[in-house]
Amino acid sequence: MVSPTLERCQALRERHYPRNQWPGIMYEAAVTRGFDGTGVLLEIGCSREGKRLRRMAQHFAHGIGVDMEIARQWPPQDHTTMILGDGHKLCLQDESVDVVCMANVAEHLEYPAVAFRECARVLKIGGRLVVMTVNQNFPPIAAARVMPHGMRQMINRMASGTADEDTFPAYYRANTLANLTSEAQAAGFESVNVRYIPHHPHYLMFSTAAYRLGVLFEKMTRPVAPLRHMILGVFEKSTTPTNGNGGAKQ
Repeated sequence: MVSPTLERCQALRERHYPRNQWPGIMYEAAVTRGFDGTGVLLEIGCSREGKRLRRMAQHFAHGIGVDMEIARQWPPQDHTTMILGDGHKLCLQDESVDVVCMANVAEHLEYPAVAFRECARVLKIGGRLVVMTVNQNFPPIAAARVMPHGMRQMINRMASGTADEDTFPAYYRANTLANLTSEAQAAGFESVNVRYIPHHPHYLMFSTAAYRLGVLFEKMTRPVAPLRHMILGVFEKSTTPTNGNGGAKQ
C-alpha cells in the first residue's frame, strides 16, 4: 500500500517532470533503440531481481544480467540469464554481445578503466555502451562524497529504508562528463552522446515538504548543466583497435 506522503510526492513528480524526461526511461530508450527481437543485451549491475533487464530484454533475442547479488529464487525467463559476477571481470566470450549497459553502477566501480575494457572486449565491433550514473558535482552527491560510508548507510536507511548492505561503497572515478568520456575512450569507445540530465529528488520522497524543496532546488540548478543530477552516456565500440592504453595500434 502506497503511503499518502508518497502519493503526494508522486503527484508532484508527475506535475514537474514529464515522463519522457525521466532518466530511467531515457536510459532504456538508449539501450533498446534499433533492436526488435534481435541481438544480445548485457546489463552490468542488473540488481537481484533483474526487473529492468527483463523488461529491456524483450527487445532483444536474449538478455544477460551480471550482478554481485542475485535472488536465490530468481525464476527462469525465456529472454534472460542471470550471472553472479563483477563488471571488472566478465565471464563472457569476446565480441559476443551487441549492447552493454549499466545504470547507477559506474560510481561504484573501483577501477572503471578495467570495467570499460571488459565492456569493449565482450562487445561486437560497432556495439553500443550505455552508461547512466550520478554526477559527482551535483551538490547532494558532492556532500555524500565526503561522508563516511557508515553515515551514508544511515542516511539511506532513514530516507528510503535501504538496507545497509544495499548501500555500496562509491568511488566516483568516472562521474563527470570529462572523466566518463576519458575512461570510455581509453577503453576503445567513441562518444555518441554524453550529457548531463536532470532528475527529480527521489531521495526526498519520505517527506512532502522536503520533496517540494528538492524540486525547487533542482529547478534552480538545472540551467547549470554541470550541476545536474545525472549523466547519460552513449558510446560505440571503435572500429579502430586500441592498444589498451587509449591509443590506436600501429
